[in-house]
Amino acid sequence: MARGRSDGEETKRRITAAARQLFTRKGYGAVSMNEVCVEAEVSKGSLYHHFTSKDELFLKVIEEDSEQWSREWEKIRERTSSTEDQLYALAEHYANDFQNPLLAAQEEYSRSRPITGDVLDRLLRISDNNSQACRSVLGDGMEKGDFAGGELDRLVILVSSMLEGLGKIYYMLDRDKEQHKIREYYRDAVKLLLEGIRAKRN
Repeated sequence: MARGRSDGEETKRRITAAARQLFTRKGYGAVSMNEVCVEAEVSKGSLYHHFTSKDELFLKVIEEDSEQWSREWEKIRERTSSTEDQLYALAEHYANDFQNPLLAAQEEYSRSRPITGDVLDRLLRISDNNSQACRSVLGDGMEKGDFAGGELDRLVILVSSMLEGLGKIYYMLDRDKEQHKIREYYRDAVKLLLEGIRAKRN
């Protein structure tokens, strides 16, 4: 029995790994479940046993990607001391994820249909991972007196939206020639932000 569960988990991991490769290369719409079967080397019955639809499979892939992003951030944060340095490090973590093709696939997915119910809840939980990273840094900064007091929830929305919104640089730069500018824009944004939220010292 234990062996059956282990084999099932291995098959599921193989499916999600194959799907991730395909969604990364082709986006959401261009990938078929048949292609996933071929890439993962599983039968259609096995695929649908683990994932009832392409939607379900795609959501699993981007959930895993979001969880990986959060785990990587926690490792970075452990190596970073001051809250201001953490805010710069967080901006750089966003910048490093700048060209993650799964972000474009997720945007394509969200635009392709009305999003309601359980799917909306799952997408909101994925988005909340990034918000939680902002919340922990900003909350600590307020507690330590590094950042001015205020409404934390409101500040989290503003800062996470700013960092996510900088993704528009993707459409404004020559990515082959100006890749080095991406981190500069993120650092400049944090510098501007800190002018507003840094606690005033007497």
